[in-house]
Amino acid sequence: MYFDALTMSAVADELRETIVGGRIQRVVLTGPLSIGLEIYQRGQRYHLLASAHPQFARVHLVQKRLSRGVEQATPLLLLMRKYLLGGRIVGIEQPHLERILVLSIAKRAQTRNQAEETEEEAGLFPPPQPSPVGGGSLFPHLQPSGSLFPPPAGEDEGGGDDEPDEPWPDDAEQPALITCDLIIEPMDRRSNIILVDDNNMVMESIKRVTPRMSQRVIMPRHVYELPPAQAKRDPTRAMGEGLAGLSAGLGGELEKALVTNYRGVSPQVAREVIFRSLGQPKSAISADLPWYSLAARLREIFNPPWHPCLVRGPDGPLAYAAYHLNHLANAQDGPSISAVLEEFYAAREELTNHTQRRSALAQQLSAASERLQHQCEQIRAELRKAGDLEVLRWEGEMIFAFLHALQPGQTVLTVEGRKIQLDPQRKPVEQAQERFKAYDKAKSALAGLPELLNQVEMRIHGVEQLKALLLLSDDYDQIEQIAIEAEEMGYLREHPDPIAKRRRHKSTKARPLQVQSSDGFAIVIGRSARQNEEVTFRIGRPEDLWLHARGIHGSHVIIRSAGREVPETTLLEAASLAAHFSQASHDASVEIDLCRRALVRKVVGGPIGLVTYQAERTIRAVPRKP
Repeated sequence: MYFDALTMSAVADELRETIVGGRIQRVVLTGPLSIGLEIYQRGQRYHLLASAHPQFARVHLVQKRLSRGVEQATPLLLLMRKYLLGGRIVGIEQPHLERILVLSIAKRAQTRNQAEETEEEAGLFPPPQPSPVGGGSLFPHLQPSGSLFPPPAGEDEGGGDDEPDEPWPDDAEQPALITCDLIIEPMDRRSNIILVDDNNMVMESIKRVTPRMSQRVIMPRHVYELPPAQAKRDPTRAMGEGLAGLSAGLGGELEKALVTNYRGVSPQVAREVIFRSLGQPKSAISADLPWYSLAARLREIFNPPWHPCLVRGPDGPLAYAAYHLNHLANAQDGPSISAVLEEFYAAREELTNHTQRRSALAQQLSAASERLQHQCEQIRAELRKAGDLEVLRWEGEMIFAFLHALQPGQTVLTVEGRKIQLDPQRKPVEQAQERFKAYDKAKSALAGLPELLNQVEMRIHGVEQLKALLLLSDDYDQIEQIAIEAEEMGYLREHPDPIAKRRRHKSTKARPLQVQSSDGFAIVIGRSARQNEEVTFRIGRPEDLWLHARGIHGSHVIIRSAGREVPETTLLEAASLAAHFSQASHDASVEIDLCRRALVRKVVGGPIGLVTYQAERTIRAVPRKP
């Protein structure tokens, strides 16, 4: 899918209408290659996501509050907190037909002891001005000499016929302002997010590009430069004569001719232009094509108003655009370009569930489970040798029993149809004693194997429990809690840096989930092995009711009854939660065991969270989210 220049233009226009003038209240790294900003503007909070992912690079607003996805603060995050947090977005620019978005931020310089700016102090910042025609600078007063975005030919710095910007208050009337630009470049593999100071110097970026990697260096203390402009024509000025002369050497494909010769034209844009003119998405180049109609459709598609569109398929969204996709079936208009982008990419990359971290941890736990399974098979193989030990003992006893009948040089002793091989060069007594010694040695070695096998099987149950709970985790802190428990239980290698490890333990504040039933009873749910133990043996009281999915791994659930009789409605609600937080969460119904908490016991020598219980009652429940 293409996050093309047209999509960027639609996003830029939407952001100008919503967040320009807004105050940045929160800055987070939602992932290794993505950032999130919470912006307060006109009594409403907006959440802006920007990603430099090689396949999912984009920038748009999202509905949900973005959560932290990176454990440690990176240099970029620290600088964004310093220069962006508390600042106001005073301008949004997009270089003409480029997949680049520039957020200009101004922040009042202040000391640590100064109070945060209030909404009444918003008058320090002038109101946003309309965007100049042709992609000129929105805020020339904020730009140093040698602006990145000079005005197009024929326009002055004031933006042509537009009204001039309001002057900033005199320095004596306002505190000093710190200005910087956050530059978002969603350009596939070359995507980046860059923080640039008011002298056009790179402060930090989400990806560093060294001189060995590219001629366009993105490193701290280097001058920021725009990507080199493509030597292509401007589609907003397309003419029929120009289109008619583009067929040479292009294999006769009209789609390829449009993509190769016009800036900002993606294959999807080209197919839509062809469809609007010819009624089909592809065509060979020929002299009788309606060139003037093609040029008009090309100019039309690159100009507002935008018509965000999403194409849905049986397995989820298939395509999106800032214009209506007439050449694709099931195309539906969306409420906004951000809403369309959010729905499309949500099917491919969960922003708040941190699937990458969860997938990596799941792979580590699976590898630990495989190691334990292999160890278990080795122990079982050793135990199977116990039958061979009895043969050694029996042969030794039979040799002693038939010493009187053995002849010198005899090679085989037959007893009850079973043959015992003998060495004719050695005495029978020595051979019998040798068998007894081998039997005693092997028996001593195997003596602790049954107990060791039980311990390994318990550890397998423990790691499988963590794997099941991990799949149900939808919060970064919850995932990290499971990772810490896996380290403590010896399933994963502990973090080698003790300082980082202490910081990680301190930052993880995941607690058991608590909800209230429709009858007013508190229901507490553990979502990790340690939380399960806490819910059952610390939060739960002997008279409370305890629930768990029958025969599978999942969460421990407690109904805080305080000795009261629990209504059937609350029982079903708690059972539905126990079913949801279990390995069978996708089943139509799940068997749930419930009993008094006093009848639940820890497994002696077992991993954290593993219990036994008795006198249970079993009910069926439909999995439901809290």
